[in-house]
This record gives sequence, C-alpha cells and structure tokens, in this order.
Amino acid sequence: MVDKNLFLYDLAVVTIMKNNAPYVKEWLDYHLLAGVDHFYIYDNESTDNYDEIIKPYVDSGIVTTMKTPVWSMGIPAYTESIKNFKFECRYIAFIDQDEFLFPKSKSTITEVVDEVLSPNPNAAALCANWILYGSNNLEKADYSIGVLDRFTARDVNVNKHIKTITNPRMVNFFPNPHYAIYFDGKFSVNENGKPFEGPFNDETTADKICVNHYYTKSKEEYEKKIEAGMNAGWNRDMNLFQSHDKNDIQDDSIVKYQKARRDAFLPQGGGY
Repeated sequence: MVDKNLFLYDLAVVTIMKNNAPYVKEWLDYHLLAGVDHFYIYDNESTDNYDEIIKPYVDSGIVTTMKTPVWSMGIPAYTESIKNFKFECRYIAFIDQDEFLFPKSKSTITEVVDEVLSPNPNAAALCANWILYGSNNLEKADYSIGVLDRFTARDVNVNKHIKTITNPRMVNFFPNPHYAIYFDGKFSVNENGKPFEGPFNDETTADKICVNHYYTKSKEEYEKKIEAGMNAGWNRDMNLFQSHDKNDIQDDSIVKYQKARRDAFLPQGGGY
C-alpha cells in the first residue's frame, strides 16, 4: 500500500469543461462528499460565467484550473496531467462533467479503490462501468434543480464503457479518454479485480462502484449540446439522443447516498 502521507491529495479528478456553468457546482459538491480532495479542470475556452462559479473553490485551494484550446477527446490534457500531477496525488480519476463516480459498497471512492487494488501490486487502475441515465422524459431544462434530482430514470443494464481511476505513477499515456496505457507489467482491473484492456469491460457489474452518466439530460439541454457540437465540428444528432435516452427503471440511490454523506459529514471549503 502506498503511504497516503506522501501526497498532497489522496484522490483528485481531472476533467475538461466548456460552458458548464449550470452544472459545475453540483458536480464539484457531490464529488467532495464522495471523497475527492482536489480537481484539475482544463477549461476549453468557456464563454459563460463558469469562472465566477468556481472562484470560491479555486480560492480555497480545492480546484486548479488551466486553459486549453484543444478538446481532442481529452487525450492531450489527460496525458499532460499524468506528467504534471502524478506525484501530487495518490489516485487520479478521469471523468467528464456529466459523469458522477458513485461508490456503492463503501463510504468513499478511495475506500473502494483501495479495496480493489490493494491485493495486486501490479494493478494500476480501477475502471468503473457506466450506467446511463436518461431524460426522465423531460422536454425542458430546469436549472433550479440539480442533475441528480431531475434525472432518476436509467438503463436497466450496465454499460460496457468504463472510466478510469488510476495510480498515476503507473500510467504511460492516454490513447483514449476512457482508458490508459500502463508501464510494462501493470494493468487495469474492474471492480472485481479482474484484469482487462481497453475502453470496454464485458463483465458488466456495478455492485461496488459505477459512473452515473447523464449524457442526454432533458431534450432542450441535448439540443444545446448539438448546437455546441456543430460549432466545434462534432457530429452529434438526435439519433444519439434516442440511443442514450434510457428511462427503463427508477433509481435514485445516488441521491440517497449524497444526502447520507451530507448529513454525516460537512466538508470544509468552497460552496458549503
């Protein structure tokens, strides 16, 4: 086991954001409750009031923000962050602003990662599967209510796509925003400790940890995604909305987890 006292942060998150002002506070506050100590945010030329909203977190030392003019699926920023921050953080998770890491078997994300990685010294990362949350059949956006409370309907199945929580000192580079390439003899594992490679984990379980992925949100919000993508040269359309709009079952377990963490523990810092 790596000595926690060797690092500034036990768990950090690296993400890329662009015009996420309506969502960033909820996303930061949730992950603080779930055990994240620090955030490295690469800002992709935002033009909204994102800077104003994250300022308390920056001022309190919770967030480090950097400007990046290139989205490129996160690959350059992810690899750069490994190079720059691997000795500051015991673990680094790589997720997007519409993804929420949900530790289901322990109180915090780090506790799950420790449990899964500690039996194997060559395990370099825990990869958690997506669970897709749909629009709740909502047409319009209501930014007065958080994402977690608005969207409680999800796919009945666990998605094969994964996101990665790394021991960054074992990572060579990121070829893809979902997974890393590790140094010789190191590998990623799923929540059951089983090694696998690439962006898909076919053993789709989400008993210990998962990534709640709020890809669509409401129809109005997705239409804004399409417009933003067209302006940036991305190929998004309503066909993708239909294929990701999963509303099979109601599942508000992350809301209950958030409330339990908030009731039990009041973090210090921005936003609280």
